[in-house]
Amino acid sequence: MNDAKSMVEKLYKGNGKLYLACLCVGLITGAIVSCYRWGLGKIGIIRREYFSEVNLNNPMALLKAWALFIGIGLIVNYLFKKFPKTSGSGIPQVKGLILGRIDYKNWFFELISKFVAGVLGIGAGLSLGREGPSVQLGSYVGYGVSKLFKKDTVERNYLLTSGSSAGLSGAFGAPLAGVMFSIEEIHKYLSGKLLICAFVSSIAADFVGRRVFGVQTSFDIVIKYPLDINPYFQFFLYIIFGVIIAFFGKLFTVSLVKFQDIFNGVKLPREIKVCFVMTVSFILCFVLPEVTGGGHDLVESLIHQKAIIYTLIIIFIAKLFFTSISYATGFAGGIFLPMLVLGAIIGKIFGECLDLFAATGADFTVHWIVLGMAAYFVAVVRAPITGVILILEMTGSFHLLLALTTVSVVSFYVTELLGQQPVYDILYDRMKKDDNLVDEENQEKVTIELPVMAESLLDGKAISEIIWPEEVLIIAIIRNGVEKIPKGRTVMMAGDILVLLLPEKIVGEVKESLMKHTSVE
Repeated sequence: MNDAKSMVEKLYKGNGKLYLACLCVGLITGAIVSCYRWGLGKIGIIRREYFSEVNLNNPMALLKAWALFIGIGLIVNYLFKKFPKTSGSGIPQVKGLILGRIDYKNWFFELISKFVAGVLGIGAGLSLGREGPSVQLGSYVGYGVSKLFKKDTVERNYLLTSGSSAGLSGAFGAPLAGVMFSIEEIHKYLSGKLLICAFVSSIAADFVGRRVFGVQTSFDIVIKYPLDINPYFQFFLYIIFGVIIAFFGKLFTVSLVKFQDIFNGVKLPREIKVCFVMTVSFILCFVLPEVTGGGHDLVESLIHQKAIIYTLIIIFIAKLFFTSISYATGFAGGIFLPMLVLGAIIGKIFGECLDLFAATGADFTVHWIVLGMAAYFVAVVRAPITGVILILEMTGSFHLLLALTTVSVVSFYVTELLGQQPVYDILYDRMKKDDNLVDEENQEKVTIELPVMAESLLDGKAISEIIWPEEVLIIAIIRNGVEKIPKGRTVMMAGDILVLLLPEKIVGEVKESLMKHTSVE
């Protein structure tokens, strides 16, 4: 028990060296993600300029461009097969790494592969975002630093979470959203030490990013608050809009999963399927360039330009399906930015319809674009705090806080009624895990922390009432910052942190199993 006590003390003591390591993770991640963001911007400009100048009557130029798209697709496909853990957004992989279900055995080469594959794939027009890969790039940095400084599993997870925070912070210039996302979506609990680690890393990454891209917000939006519109009418519209967005959020998640199944179910060589998707991207770069790439410019155009409603509907449908097709390939790229774009389009349509029937004005339409991004994110990811903070930081529209919170809460509640799981939980469940994962360097017993959420299966139960996995010992309960030595009759309460001692080789299996009991169903 003395060994167990020393582990608890190590777990909760202040650690200046750990915070310094988190600072290093943030600075390195900020530099890598800034390069990644810069590269995507440059290659996007090159793509748009080429397709705006190429003549459709010049078959040789078209053939060369099409061959280039196919070549890029095959290169990215090779990287996908060589380093499968770099596939998709990378956020499910980060969750799996923290839960101990996968490992970055070739972390440095995977980092390079993720970077190159993302720039090439998104640069070739695939409807994917930069934020998921940025989060995973940060986790690679955190993993590498933990190996360099020979950190144990607990401190390694702090560094992984810090790297994830730094990745999102660097991708969008949103340090607070980076912290909240890593806590709300990836780690799923909060402690003072974790919060400091995430903040240090996230702020460091944002500092580096601002040296490259300036201090302006991600979206250039000027919003005038509609003082002449009845506030009760506005609040009623926020509720209606939140309900509408929730159903479209479910549509996005269903489409993402269905297209993955269709892509994997087609009995053709993967290379042929990849060539088909790249051909679709090539065609869309001509006929509907608005839906290619992440979509940042599309959001800017929605803000500053008038649009016809049926055109917006076509763009929404095309963006939804092309995003689903692009993600189905497994190529390195996220769904954050495409999600925000789809929400912005729905907001634009809603605002234009209101203006058409109630003459609310163009200024009020811009509100719905901003609200649509937040509500759609919440409907799909089911992380309301992150959604609100992210859009606040990306737009600087802090006077819309009440409206953003309202539509986000309504969207979250309705998706809960619809029985919709968070998209990253679904993608994590569908992800291939490492079998019999054992850290050969350290197979000793380790401590892990698990939070008890309100209304979870453990809330209000005595320790003796729960059937715990074999080889697992509850060595402490942290309640309100005070360590307690538990007994069989000790009742667990919401907000408690359980400290468990168990063999490292079964950490992943046990942690994944117990998280279902400590969290709300």
